[in-house]
Amino acid sequence: MSIEKNNKVTIVTDDNLGECYSEFCEYYWEKKCNKGAVNDTFNEYVNSNCFLELLDDMKNKLSDYNEGYGMIFSDDYDDPNDEFYFGENVICFYSGPDYDDVEDIIGYEEFYKYLVTACEFYVERRHPEHKEIVEQKLKEIREAYGLK
Repeated sequence: MSIEKNNKVTIVTDDNLGECYSEFCEYYWEKKCNKGAVNDTFNEYVNSNCFLELLDDMKNKLSDYNEGYGMIFSDDYDDPNDEFYFGENVICFYSGPDYDDVEDIIGYEEFYKYLVTACEFYVERRHPEHKEIVEQKLKEIREAYGLK
């Protein structure tokens, strides 16, 4: 099984998905991004065919529930007494077959740091032709979250 490459760009296929996931994990590790559920979720996202749409969802703080991974925005809970409430202005990332095997709750600043690294990977290793689009979406996300 080999990864089809064109100047470090990998075309994700069913045959090389495992290698693509490993490539992302190594990249994230090198960048000192080491939160398990965050890494797992962004790994799924950058190796999917809908990353740009997911960036729009993130801008709009739309939670993404999948079997085995996802991210939940605290805005989904308006009652702090809700047993599942996990804080204000934070995001809960989860991974694992039982939805809570690995769980990381992070604030918007840390989320953005991880997101920028995922976007850099996406542009460098998957879709360099999307560079301007990704940069614009990151700017919109930063503004939507009130980050400087």
